[in-house]
Amino acid sequence: MEEDAFAAITDETKRQQAEKAKEKGDGIFAFANSDGWEKYDEKDGITVYTMKSESGLNCVKGEGVLNFNSNVIEDFAFQSETKPKCDDGCEESSIIESFGDDIKFEYLRYKGKLLVSGRDFVNVSVKYVDSEGRSIISAYSVPHPDKPEQDGYVRGDVKTAGWIITPDKDNEDKSHVVYVTEIDFAGSLPTALVNSVNTKQGFFIAKLAEELKKEFE
Repeated sequence: MEEDAFAAITDETKRQQAEKAKEKGDGIFAFANSDGWEKYDEKDGITVYTMKSESGLNCVKGEGVLNFNSNVIEDFAFQSETKPKCDDGCEESSIIESFGDDIKFEYLRYKGKLLVSGRDFVNVSVKYVDSEGRSIISAYSVPHPDKPEQDGYVRGDVKTAGWIITPDKDNEDKSHVVYVTEIDFAGSLPTALVNSVNTKQGFFIAKLAEELKKEFE
């Protein structure tokens, strides 16, 4: 991310929202390494953890090592079209507007399940490399005038979501990857659906690895 990337956003509200996404990204490493995470599942080298936030929301963390360069992972994970490839419940992932290559406002829509209405989200996302050389993607939900609430869908609220992609010191084509989320789905959800969401979010890294292999191997 260029130092003056935010200056390209002339709308003050949107600029502040993007800057806040960067601030959340600066705190995402502490969030991912905070106390309280409990192991939920493990498969194919990916470990999934869950915990409750202070406000009672369900948080999910997936962690593992991928045999790809950190820049490749970051760019692929940031692309809006990647989400439906990795999550069959995602009906739509589209850019509302973007500012350069590293800041975007996007719309996400997910199918309903088990008599539960579908959810949709409007997020601002940023990507950058931090002072430790880690690639960071950070997102959270914001209102946007071009995407009011949609009939048939409940508007959810991503409190924080993001990626920490750390290059391997000895192998540039290997990276340690962490994916974390704290989401308010706006309404009570059946336990079975919560468990399904936990699993899908946590193992998103594994699905991302599958798609990377299709794309680059």
